[in-house]
Amino acid sequence: MRSAAAKPAANMADDPGYVLDSSALVALLAGEPGAEVVEAALPNSILSAVNLAESLTKLIRRGGEAAEVERLLRGLGLAIEPWTEELVWRSRDLCPLAWTKGLSFADRACLALASATGRAALTADRVWASLGLPIRVLLIRGRR
Repeated sequence: MRSAAAKPAANMADDPGYVLDSSALVALLAGEPGAEVVEAALPNSILSAVNLAESLTKLIRRGGEAAEVERLLRGLGLAIEPWTEELVWRSRDLCPLAWTKGLSFADRACLALASATGRAALTADRVWASLGLPIRVLLIRGRR
């Protein structure tokens, strides 16, 4: 696994793209550090329906009005990938990370989708960089 501060490829045709984690999407919409990295990656990104639900929840919990948050998320035009039986089985080996590393269901959904599609997982969650998985993880904020 390669982990680094994300730098979306200049030639997107040679890049399989990105799977956005909820933390990356929230950073974009909340104007947090790393938002510019997520914005640059958007044209070549997809999102799991699980991460869409988690992002919606986080943004509403932060005070966003539900209809406005929905409008903003829909306005991004991201391809939303369903949580399928294949992804459930692909996420099987990630289950122990829930209790050893604190990965949420949505975190594992993002990583499973990245694995299934050959895309990099784009996240603000630094712990992902140390998981030792055969999934490319790109951090939206530089390492400290």
